[in-house]
Amino acid sequence: MKKMMKFTAVILSLAVVGVTAFVGSIHMRGNFDDYILPKGFEESISEADTSRDSDTYTRIMSANLLVNYESWGGTDARKRAKMFFNVLDAYQPDVVAIQEMSDQWYCCITKNRGSYQLVYPVSSGAMFHMTGLMYNSDTVTLIDHGRMEYTQGDNPRLRRIVWGLFEDNSTKKHYVVTSTHLDLIREGQEKEELSVMNTQAEEQIKLTNELAERFDCPVFSAGDFNAMDDGGYDDEYYAPTVYNKLAKEITDTKYIAQTKTNGNDRKVEKPTFDHIFLKGNETVNRYAILSDEVMLQMSDHYPIFADISD
Repeated sequence: MKKMMKFTAVILSLAVVGVTAFVGSIHMRGNFDDYILPKGFEESISEADTSRDSDTYTRIMSANLLVNYESWGGTDARKRAKMFFNVLDAYQPDVVAIQEMSDQWYCCITKNRGSYQLVYPVSSGAMFHMTGLMYNSDTVTLIDHGRMEYTQGDNPRLRRIVWGLFEDNSTKKHYVVTSTHLDLIREGQEKEELSVMNTQAEEQIKLTNELAERFDCPVFSAGDFNAMDDGGYDDEYYAPTVYNKLAKEITDTKYIAQTKTNGNDRKVEKPTFDHIFLKGNETVNRYAILSDEVMLQMSDHYPIFADISD
């Protein structure tokens, strides 16, 4: 009995050491206090129109964070994460669909998230889910949530759907937000990748419809779809047929928004890979792309958001 108790004590001690080391790693890798915001960023934020109409019950944002892996074109996430949290502080989205959350991004978010909570960030050990959701627990309550991996795709950590059923804390309105990151068409694999993306789009539509029926509420399908609207700039590599498949079944909020706004670098009418689709009859008060040029120092994708009312 004494040996068993001693063994248990050792295991518990090792677990405490492991947790302490993990927390310490998060603190060290996620600390961006010493990083300076790029020139022009604070001015861009201070001059931005962050307001929302009085009848808006939710602001949904989508942001591809861009991993810190050099082979992917990324850089150290800490300076960029400091920018990202300034964006969150300014615009106060209720739910954020995020993509390319690498381990360093996870540390930055976990250390600095404030009232924002993550949905399904970790699978096991250091295998972080790179596609996920953040939500502001001060403004919304997570009622239910789920996830699914696409049946086809090059990396299930990215190629997945994460969803949450949320209740607005003020109006008690329910709605679902999903986050996803589809495959992309690569040179030499055009036919194969297009087939994969079409399958993923069909699975996204199917899940969106199922969630709308199950919860009897609007569903917002957000993320990096690697498929451009209006044909994009290349009819093959920017996968407009995949976008059209999605837009035929679920509505792109950009095209029904009463007001559209953009930054100084890219007009809102220009095609993008990032979209917020809607299944339901909600009104889109505003659709915006945060396209000030300085934002490109945060990621290679501009964040977008949609303000929603009944």
